[in-house]
Amino acid sequence: MKAGLVAAALVLVIACGGGGHAASGSRTARITPEPSPLARPSGQLDAEVAVPSGFPGDVPVYTRARLTQGATFKSSGQVSWGLEWQTLDSVTKVQAFYADKLNQGDWTITFTTKASSSFSATFARKSNSNVQGTLGAGTGSGVTKISMTLVSPA
Repeated sequence: MKAGLVAAALVLVIACGGGGHAASGSRTARITPEPSPLARPSGQLDAEVAVPSGFPGDVPVYTRARLTQGATFKSSGQVSWGLEWQTLDSVTKVQAFYADKLNQGDWTITFTTKASSSFSATFARKSNSNVQGTLGAGTGSGVTKISMTLVSPA
């Protein structure tokens, strides 16, 4: 797996915190803007942002979560997405959802760590092993954050 590219995408999503940015050269980064969120911050959850353009519609998304960060990166013939959702549900519920949904259809998942308050996993498209990603979740202060990166040929 292109672990370096996936890690870089995740770091950029977290470091940029949702601000707009474009890199020079052949690499471009598009971060989902925050000024006009779909849902305003409420209770413990941050504002909702739009799904980055081109994100595959068949990737399972936890239904009781709010997308709070999203970015698309294009470089060297690949496109990468970095996303973060928030939910008030437990890590256990989130993990069970992905264990079920990413073992159906064109997806497969492998959990690399599991604990009561966090998990991490890798997943891939069965029909094209070049489409792969990482998934993780952790809970703090009553909010579960779900982080996902996905890399695909452009």
